[in-house]
Amino acid sequence: MQLALQTKEVKSKKRKRFQEEKKQQQKNRKTQHDKDDKEKVTDITRVEQLSYKLITPGMLVLACISEIYDFELRVSLPGGIVGMVSIGNISQAYTDMLHKLTGGNQEDLEDLKSLKDLFHRGQIVRCKVMGITFSDVGKSSVELSINPVDVNEYIGMVGLKHEMVLESCVASVEDHGYVMDIGVKGIHAFLRSTAAAAFIQEYNAGSSLAIGQHVTCLTQLSDAEKRSTDVIRSISLTADPAKVSKAVFEFTDKVGLHSIVPGTIVEAVIKQVVPTGLSVQFLTYTGVVHRTQLRKVGESTKNYTARQKLKAVVLHIHPTSKLVSLSLNKMAFNQFASVTPSRIFPGILVGDKFMNAPVTQVDKGRGVYLKLTDSVHAFASLSHLSDKAGLSAVTPEFSLGSTHKCRVIGYDVMDRVVMVSMKKSILNQQFLRYEDINVGSIVKCEVSKFRPDGLSVKLSGRINGFVPNIHIADVVLKHPEKKFKKGEQIKCRVLVCEPEKHRLLLSNKRSIVETTLPVICSYADALPQMLTEGVIVHICETSLLVVFCNNVKGLVPRSELNRLNIRYPSRVFSVGQVIKCRILQCNVEEQRLTVSLNCAGDNSFQKKIVKVPENFEIGKLVSVEVLSKTDSGLNVKILSSGDAAFLPKSHLSDYIEMCQLLYDAYVPGNRILDCVYHDNSTLLIVSKKKSHVDATQSGLMMSDFGHVQLGMMGAGTLKQVMSYGVFVEFFNSVTGLVPTRLMADQRVTSPSEPYKVGQSLIAKVTDVDTEKRRFLLSLRMKDVFDDSTAPGLDMLANYWNEYDYIRDAHMNDEGLLGQLTRLSVGDIVVTTVAQVAAHGVVCRVGEEVEGLIIRAHLADKACKEGDVLEAVVLHVDMLNRCIELSASPDLIKHMKHLRDNKYGEIKPDQVLKAEVQLINDNFILVSLKGHAMGRLAFLPARKHLNDIVETSQHTIGQINTIVVKRVIGGRVLVALQLQEKKEGRMQVLLERAASHKTDGSKNLHWAAAEVGQTHDAEIISLRDFQANVVIGDAKGRVFISEVVDKLQDGTCPLQGLQIHDVARVRIIGTHDVKTHVHKHLAITQPYRVKTFFDCSLKPSRVEGEGVLTAAELLGYQNDFKKDQRVQAFVDGYHSNCLWVHVTPTVMGKIHRLNLSEDLEVLRNPTQFFALGRGYNATVLGKNNDKLELTFIGKTELAENDVVNAVITKVTPVDIFLQLPFGFHAKSSLPDISDKYKDCIQKKHHEGEIVKCCVLELNSVNMATVSLRLSRLKPASKNVITDAEVHFEHVQPGSLLKGYIVSSGSSGVFISLAHNLTGRVGCGDVSDDYVKDFREALPIGKVVTAKVLSVDSDNKWVDLSLLPRDTGLPDVVPSEHRTARIADGKRKRKRSQCDEKTNERATKVKKKKSRLEVADKAEMSDGSTPKKAKMPSTQKKVLKTKLIELKGLKGGKKLKKAKPKKLKKEAKRDSDEEDSGVDVASSDRKVLSAEDAEPVARLEVSGGFSWDNTFTAPVSIIERVPVESSSSDSEDEEQQSRKRPKTRLERIADAKQREAALYKAELDNLNTEKEPKSTEEFDRLVLASPNSSIVWLQYMAFHLQATEIDRARAVAERGLKTINFREEQEKLNVWTGLLNLENLYGSPESLHAVFQRALQANDQFKVYHQLVNIYTASGKMEHAETTYNTMIRKFSQVRDVWLDFGTFYMRNAQAVLARRLLERSLKSLEKRHRKCLTLLQWQLYLTVCHCTTQYSDTFSISNCNGNQKGINQRVSGTSIHSLIKFIKSIYCIVAWFYVYASYKRNANIYEFFFGTI
Repeated sequence: MQLALQTKEVKSKKRKRFQEEKKQQQKNRKTQHDKDDKEKVTDITRVEQLSYKLITPGMLVLACISEIYDFELRVSLPGGIVGMVSIGNISQAYTDMLHKLTGGNQEDLEDLKSLKDLFHRGQIVRCKVMGITFSDVGKSSVELSINPVDVNEYIGMVGLKHEMVLESCVASVEDHGYVMDIGVKGIHAFLRSTAAAAFIQEYNAGSSLAIGQHVTCLTQLSDAEKRSTDVIRSISLTADPAKVSKAVFEFTDKVGLHSIVPGTIVEAVIKQVVPTGLSVQFLTYTGVVHRTQLRKVGESTKNYTARQKLKAVVLHIHPTSKLVSLSLNKMAFNQFASVTPSRIFPGILVGDKFMNAPVTQVDKGRGVYLKLTDSVHAFASLSHLSDKAGLSAVTPEFSLGSTHKCRVIGYDVMDRVVMVSMKKSILNQQFLRYEDINVGSIVKCEVSKFRPDGLSVKLSGRINGFVPNIHIADVVLKHPEKKFKKGEQIKCRVLVCEPEKHRLLLSNKRSIVETTLPVICSYADALPQMLTEGVIVHICETSLLVVFCNNVKGLVPRSELNRLNIRYPSRVFSVGQVIKCRILQCNVEEQRLTVSLNCAGDNSFQKKIVKVPENFEIGKLVSVEVLSKTDSGLNVKILSSGDAAFLPKSHLSDYIEMCQLLYDAYVPGNRILDCVYHDNSTLLIVSKKKSHVDATQSGLMMSDFGHVQLGMMGAGTLKQVMSYGVFVEFFNSVTGLVPTRLMADQRVTSPSEPYKVGQSLIAKVTDVDTEKRRFLLSLRMKDVFDDSTAPGLDMLANYWNEYDYIRDAHMNDEGLLGQLTRLSVGDIVVTTVAQVAAHGVVCRVGEEVEGLIIRAHLADKACKEGDVLEAVVLHVDMLNRCIELSASPDLIKHMKHLRDNKYGEIKPDQVLKAEVQLINDNFILVSLKGHAMGRLAFLPARKHLNDIVETSQHTIGQINTIVVKRVIGGRVLVALQLQEKKEGRMQVLLERAASHKTDGSKNLHWAAAEVGQTHDAEIISLRDFQANVVIGDAKGRVFISEVVDKLQDGTCPLQGLQIHDVARVRIIGTHDVKTHVHKHLAITQPYRVKTFFDCSLKPSRVEGEGVLTAAELLGYQNDFKKDQRVQAFVDGYHSNCLWVHVTPTVMGKIHRLNLSEDLEVLRNPTQFFALGRGYNATVLGKNNDKLELTFIGKTELAENDVVNAVITKVTPVDIFLQLPFGFHAKSSLPDISDKYKDCIQKKHHEGEIVKCCVLELNSVNMATVSLRLSRLKPASKNVITDAEVHFEHVQPGSLLKGYIVSSGSSGVFISLAHNLTGRVGCGDVSDDYVKDFREALPIGKVVTAKVLSVDSDNKWVDLSLLPRDTGLPDVVPSEHRTARIADGKRKRKRSQCDEKTNERATKVKKKKSRLEVADKAEMSDGSTPKKAKMPSTQKKVLKTKLIELKGLKGGKKLKKAKPKKLKKEAKRDSDEEDSGVDVASSDRKVLSAEDAEPVARLEVSGGFSWDNTFTAPVSIIERVPVESSSSDSEDEEQQSRKRPKTRLERIADAKQREAALYKAELDNLNTEKEPKSTEEFDRLVLASPNSSIVWLQYMAFHLQATEIDRARAVAERGLKTINFREEQEKLNVWTGLLNLENLYGSPESLHAVFQRALQANDQFKVYHQLVNIYTASGKMEHAETTYNTMIRKFSQVRDVWLDFGTFYMRNAQAVLARRLLERSLKSLEKRHRKCLTLLQWQLYLTVCHCTTQYSDTFSISNCNGNQKGINQRVSGTSIHSLIKFIKSIYCIVAWFYVYASYKRNANIYEFFFGTI
């Protein structure tokens, strides 16, 4: 106790000492302040204007933005000074976003706006001078900053006052406003949305503020903050223009000069008037007003007198002299208005000349002022009075009243004067601004300096231009700086002029400057067949890009380069070359221009075509030397003749990936041996492809079309890939077509996937057309491959030869490529794990080399970052600059113990076992077994150049039998033993064929065979899901499910079969195949049908005893039962399902969740289920002829099952999931984790796959699940921080944890379990008053509550969050609560309660008997029937209330209250009921004050309701005494006045209201309830922000109440809220907004919304929606206008024409429809015209025309190909004849064909068949 007293005394002494020091500091500061004021009060004789001499760093200035560039702002200061604000001096938040952008972090940068979006010309800003630089030529540049940190640096926390104007900047955008940066450390400023609404609407075009945007704000302090002496930590701002413009800085004793910033409005008194301005006094300071800042421009100071009061604006403050300059300019008062030259100086432009401008004022040291018009004055500085240099003062010729000729050169908006010049040189200048320069014109300019990228020139003193390097001269100059000297005059043509960027590009090419051809300056100038000249800016293999003036670009296709076939344009043309071209076509709207170089008489390119040497011969082997490199290949020299040639990059290797590596390896001077002459059409081309070199010796060379014969084979290069086939080019540009049906043995759906341009191929001629000089080719393996292993081994050997050359070329490099070349396959290296991924680990070898180890090579090792592993190098990938490794312990062990002796020697033809280690596109790496253990070998991945089959037939770890074929340079090349047995297998086939001939089976026909018989069948081809076989002359198939009896998961049964194998099969059925599908129409010639056998290879069927019946063989195909096991073979994965083949006619699907128990498989199913792989599946059921299957063992869902699930939706209070077997589930917040965390649901996202435990199966296909780890793994010892809560274990007084799921005026609802929710009354939340429950206690917050009462019957739990109940700090943050009573009263009241705690217990015991008597009295009164049972908690409450009613002091009854007292009490009771304060808490305070027993909390039977009427519970109503009814209202009023409600009745009413509130709140938690109020809609859109249906319902809700503006606001809010990826949802809201404006808005508002919708959506869809809106609302003229616009903008979209024609016909305008038909046929491309044939349109138009014209001819040609037709004349005045004609059968057939040929035109179908 003594120590506590001493500590208290020490604290009090320190506090007194601190207060005394603070008072002394204030006194000293005031004394110094008065002393400074006395020193400042001095007389002045002249007011100086701001100039470069007076401006200093640190000065604060009010300025105006004059120009906005990409990375800086140009700012106009007073005195004609110009400053620059760089992009880094905008604000700290904006600078941080720029750092993220430059650092490559693109996240959260959607709000990053450009400077043009943040600022506007004429905007008033406050600046701080950061620095001043002076150039050698006498010019000065001022560096400024508008960052609030710099501008408000001197204010500090003490300087912030009420209604103080500050420069602020948006730091972040929040839900209810903006966090503003005011530059004062330790102060948090906030601008509410309501406080910024006026500014946004008036000056920001209705758009919300963006980060970095500057806003002039006014500080708002509360009364308490004004009176408080504490330092302010947070402050509110307002941007209301009306308040900010009228805010006047008030005088206080505590105001310092540091609190005054430019733009502050003050009240001043004139102290002294001088000719150059005014001296004024404001607050306690002295300021000056220059005459340029008076109220009117050119106004004399004589209009002002001393002691005159006026309002002024602070203009700038000098940091050292503390001189304050003010302004009386009216525009400075409204700092939100735009101060632009067009507004201040109307009609005055830069460059305008004035002949007689009188001088109005003379400032000898600066210049003269002139009057241009009545309202516009000008200023000419000393430097612009004459061309004479060195003027120090104004000469006498510029006296007052004299007139002069001048020219406008700029604006000074801050001083409200125009800057003019009287120099003759400026008066005679051609251009004074960029706007005066015309693109394409010839200008004279002066060379200013030479730069590495071009030439800088000057057109005038203020206009600079630039000549790029490619435009300096017609030829490339090695030393252009020697040709052009500084000051030299040159003539140029203007290419580009952008005044807003001050960008001017010129060309000095003589051919461009002196051209006589028309100059193209826009796409509209480009007329067809016009000749002009352009400059090449880009060259590619297929085209040239030519640029004209004003960035007009044209494309030159390779077909239009020249009459000669120029294959490699880079060899003929060069960038910067001027070419003459002819305009072919131009699309002005799309800005597309196509030009041609095929100009008559133009042979300028002939000289660049290489001449062919005399000894040239196609296919001749030559050696070349590299001269130089181009983008498309190598320029080489033939060593034997010295002639120049070209080696294309694609001809360096047969491997496309090797071409780039070899190109990088070759350097000038390298010699390349064994090349071959390939072409001489336009260039001398050589090839290094090994296949082309070998073709000259093997006879596979095709070099002339005349020698092409049927069956010939040749080596070629893939030239072009089309949808219908590929073109293969051979020697001497001989080209043939390979149709898609001849591309491969398997069907190729997309030629671009397996084939690439430049690929080497072997093709076989299948058809020759000598007349058209074209031929067809085949790339099928069966046509070009003889099953030999030699081609694959030759390709592999060539691959490693090229690889070794590349490796040797980079061996001495020091970079990453050099380190890679020093690694070899088989090396053992030490790696460090850098990253752990799903498919393996990324590791690092050394400092730069990265490697990859896949999961199969980790041997189930659990790796983490930083682990050190030992691994074997499997492959060095120099193209991707990485290596592939294996960390398999067995492989490392074998590599370390390699036997390098004669016992481990490998020789050709040895047969060994090998394990697959790596699968590459070009090879397969295997590790050998047996005596060669520890050695690696290479197996060809491709058998032939045409082998495009993926290497998926091999898997890592697979064991194969191989044969050693070659050992080259230490590499072992092997082949599969199966390929080596080809000759023996062919011999067996021949023998079996001979035996078939003897027994007659060769002539077996399908009609002679019977189902169930067994035969020998030869496999002729293999497909993905079947093997095609032949049995004698009959053909059949063996489906993949009929190969094996027992299927091993993940295998393909067809891989064990080989083509030409003979196997014993059993015929199990037949199937028919239709032929000639694409040759004839079905109505003219029926399909031909062929019958094929269905066979089986299953041993159980083939080896079965006896002949099986057809029913036994085929009965299984359509008869599947639940839980039946079947074989399923993967077809593909889409729509979250794996689609499989079960039988030839039955497909099945496995939902994603039924694929596996492994989550990794479910996340990437396409990587684990390959095409054709088989798995054993279980039947779940059948749906739409599709089997529902599963790969997991379960077929039903039961409680406590742990299953996989997909999260479909995440809400603030629940997580919705999809379970297997079609179940949907919900998980509440307490069931997500064993450890409660705030907003725990946010760690999950939609689409995530998780494991969950089924808790309950609520209804059909609905379940409740838990994500707790303790539920998923109950056997494991998991740490459960927060256990599950069960209602049976909940007892009053216990503490429970839970999640807040709802909070509002009705209380706080806490989710304790998935089936248990408790309520906390408003009075049980906090001891203090809570401002807003939703903000203070957000949804998802974890809280600990105490159980007050439990109602087992209704499963209600009343909770409390009060600190005295939970023993924890207040859950409501301090900023969201305020004290209800004063601190002193609260302390006294708490002490009284503590003292009387013991007395209460004794008093309650004494009154127990009296309480029972009172209870019986109440029961006998009839108010509560005996049968009605009340909960125990309710009885306690009522008993406690009765104690109070009967008197707590001495047990005496209450005296009868007087009428006045009753009125006051009734009034107080009514106030309590209407105040919204919790009744229970109020009652508890009253009782404790009266020393009563603590009252139990009221039971809550309902939640908050938006309705005003409630229904009280029956039990409460029955307890209220019933008065006698009377028809007289006056008697009732008198009776109510005589007898006010008792305390018991008020309690009953309170319980009734709370019960209704509780019920209403439960209704609010029901998500399926239809919203009926704005608040309910707000909650609904918060739960589903991306649902357009919700937003449209919200709009309709307001429209029903005729609240048009609110409906618009909802639509705008929806457009801002919906995610930008939800394009269709946004379009739906746009459509709703267009409908709203069409019905309730004006045409202008509809047009504005339409234009915005076009910018935000697909334009075609928006137009389509608008025209439908017009049509539906009957605005046919608007609809027709819109349709006309659509056919112009979307002329190539056939739907537009069809819809427009339908529109005309529905409105009986057949003539216009016919015209539209003619237009459509002219506009549409040929491939779209077939949908607008005469059969479709003429039939439609004729019939519709008959309905209006009564007579017409209707002719229908039979659409099915017959020559017969139906010609019938329809005439008469009635439509019945037309209907009768349409009913004819041929017309119906014709119309069905129309509809079938073009299904999308549903209007025709509906119109005519509706008529029928």
